[in-house]
Amino acid sequence: MRTGFGICLLIIGNAALAQNLVTNPGFEQYYKCPGSYSASHKGEIAPGWTSPSTGTPDMFHKCSLGEAGVPTNWAGYSKAYVGSGYAGIYGYLVRADKEYREYLQAELTTPLEPGGEYLVEFYFKLSSNSKYAIDRIGFLLSDSSHKMASDGVFAVAATYERINRTIYTRGTGLWTRFGYTHLAKGGEKYLTIGNFSDSQTTRTHYIANSQATEPMLARAAYFYIDEVKVIKVGGGAPPVLTGYPNLKTDETYVLKNIQFKYNDFKLLEESYPELKKLLEVLRYHKTWKVVVSGHTDDIGSDTFNNELSLHRAGSVADYLIENGIDPARIKTMGFGKQTPLVKGTDETSRATNRRVELRFLN
Repeated sequence: MRTGFGICLLIIGNAALAQNLVTNPGFEQYYKCPGSYSASHKGEIAPGWTSPSTGTPDMFHKCSLGEAGVPTNWAGYSKAYVGSGYAGIYGYLVRADKEYREYLQAELTTPLEPGGEYLVEFYFKLSSNSKYAIDRIGFLLSDSSHKMASDGVFAVAATYERINRTIYTRGTGLWTRFGYTHLAKGGEKYLTIGNFSDSQTTRTHYIANSQATEPMLARAAYFYIDEVKVIKVGGGAPPVLTGYPNLKTDETYVLKNIQFKYNDFKLLEESYPELKKLLEVLRYHKTWKVVVSGHTDDIGSDTFNNELSLHRAGSVADYLIENGIDPARIKTMGFGKQTPLVKGTDETSRATNRRVELRFLN
């Protein structure tokens, strides 16, 4: 790399802020390349992941030559949200005798600190072979694994459930972000993901126009799960790195001096010097990919801000593509106002929270 080349990036927070407490968050690692759906009740799904009940979650990966591949598998067709793998769970299954649910559980690398704020995030997607859609999915953070000797509804209530007003929409079947900021009691060290509600409480929608014929999903809603995170947030002001930083993959950075008109996603002229430096990074590291995510301040509705942040990330991606970067190396995401860097409603705080983040992958 040429000496004197500078890029002004803001690395997000201290080590605690950047550290994901979930091992194998994208299900890239496996004990054995999966061949088909899981029928094992041993509870081991992938490194870092177990089943807390006798339900049998599944692992899908590009390595598979059988029915557990990516993107094509017995549950449907889907590329991974990021990388080569993802997991799968039954969120709902109609059975005459009893409820059936599956849950994913991870033991965190360190317990949560009392009073700490933690972002719980993952991506979920209804599989294309599911004949039912449901209105909810949730998580539990607990100090115990609460192992169950059954495959029914989890014995402990969720910490938080995302419940959609509309069960089936245009977005059903697309990767969807789940995000929630949790105030820790202290000592929580297990994360469990799934549907924690019984069938009487869970609202369902039968997908009448589905052409799927998979018998195991004819009366079910089955979710793919990918990119799971538990990250401490709300730390002090992040340090600014000047000059050329020692960039690393799987770290999150904030790209400084990226400017847009108010409530618009068109890049202003003053943005291009920093974008040219980003371009040089990707030209130098020819095997790297980049995830570009947009964020807004707290003004405006969730829907508007989610769309605006995605369009702003797209503007950065368009610049890179127009200047010769392969589109396959770029992924865009929009988080709206859901993950502020700092608290506060003053203009300084809002300016800090209006940002474009980068994560390099290799």
